[in-house]
Amino acid sequence: METLQTGRAFGLSIMAGLVAGGILAGINVALVRPYTAALADIELENLLAESEFFEEEFDDRLQSIYFSQLYGSVIVGLAAGAGAGVTFVVGRIRASPLKAALIIAGIAWFVLYVIPAVKYPPSPEATFDPEAAGIYQMLLAGYTAVSGLAALAIAFGFRKVKRKEKALGAAALYLVAIAGAFFVFPDFQSEDDSFLPQPIVSGWRSAISLSMTVFWFALGIICGLLWTYGSRGVGRGI
Repeated sequence: METLQTGRAFGLSIMAGLVAGGILAGINVALVRPYTAALADIELENLLAESEFFEEEFDDRLQSIYFSQLYGSVIVGLAAGAGAGVTFVVGRIRASPLKAALIIAGIAWFVLYVIPAVKYPPSPEATFDPEAAGIYQMLLAGYTAVSGLAALAIAFGFRKVKRKEKALGAAALYLVAIAGAFFVFPDFQSEDDSFLPQPIVSGWRSAISLSMTVFWFALGIICGLLWTYGSRGVGRGI
């Protein structure tokens, strides 16, 4: 199978990211938004009970949440597609394009979503309270960056290791590094989340987890198929 040119691989990856982002947006609208609306109703009742309701401010916040679930998903898809393309070109994984894409997507899903979500699960308070959102997003972004950079540094460090066990060694070293970060980073304290109906909170978090899992592996499959087609196109002189 011929090798994809860098520009072609990157372009196909962006295309895959756009499609995967559209899938994420659709899942968010179909599955996540109903739970978000239910949580918004509870938040509204609490604000009214505390006489702290400002209709315009609340409506703006809710619309920004819906906006991020829709258009933010496309932006995430484009960024993830670009990252997958760069990793595919630079990493030179010795596997078929589809297998390489699934490996990249699986690692990204684990490193950039699962690990950060274990430390900082989605918080309703951080969704509706701008002040809490600032703290939560700062912690989540920092922990995600540490997770991603640790995985990247370890992968780069193990590139020249030729032993068959290098994947296990790299994984073990990553888990040790992220375990250390887990204890260094402070917890996000949210007493309000514990007072909300837990079936709704659990359903909301489960819907988010499902949407992100489908997104990452859809990205892997779409990238793999496009890279495979692109490689064959290079072989035919397309």
